[in-house]
Amino acid sequence: LLVEHSDAIRIGSSSPFVVVDGKGRRLHLPARAVVINRKFVLRKKHLRQPLRFEAGAQPLLVSGAAYRGSVVVKANPEGLIAVNVLPLDRYLRGVVPWEVPTGWHSETYRAQAVAARSYTLATLHPNKDFDLYPDQRSQMYGGVGAEREATNLAIGSTAGQVLVWRARIIAAFYFSTSGGKTSSVHDAWPRAP
Repeated sequence: LLVEHSDAIRIGSSSPFVVVDGKGRRLHLPARAVVINRKFVLRKKHLRQPLRFEAGAQPLLVSGAAYRGSVVVKANPEGLIAVNVLPLDRYLRGVVPWEVPTGWHSETYRAQAVAARSYTLATLHPNKDFDLYPDQRSQMYGGVGAEREATNLAIGSTAGQVLVWRARIIAAFYFSTSGGKTSSVHDAWPRAP
């Protein structure tokens, strides 16, 4: 999730991009920003939701921030939502740097990549509009602006690695402000095994 409860959403790119509406109609857009509101009118055409914005040669910009992959915009009773849709490890490129400070050991980045990947896969919501919040409710996610070479390398070197317990991927809970120390799991979840 990138935006929720909004009356309008600004999406653009520094290169031409495409929007596909709910009927499969494709509209090619020049390099600039467009504003979508609840009427779903773009270039004098009424489009059927959901709208899927697909990047061209450059990432999409949502409210000025760059994101890889595509962006889906739809309305719900509370307003418009914008959801970033992209492959898992591309998503992690925007998560890991915001969960581990710059300058830490490369093994820390690798461990965080595995924990974040595990958490993501264990908390998917296939029957909902989106899977994860971009903040402390799920994982901090900063899109392209968060990416760093050191964390990208850690994500790539751990591709496919997850944490498993009894043949299931675990929701690897973590928090970025512990200073490397945590208390017992039983302090948070007294009935944990």
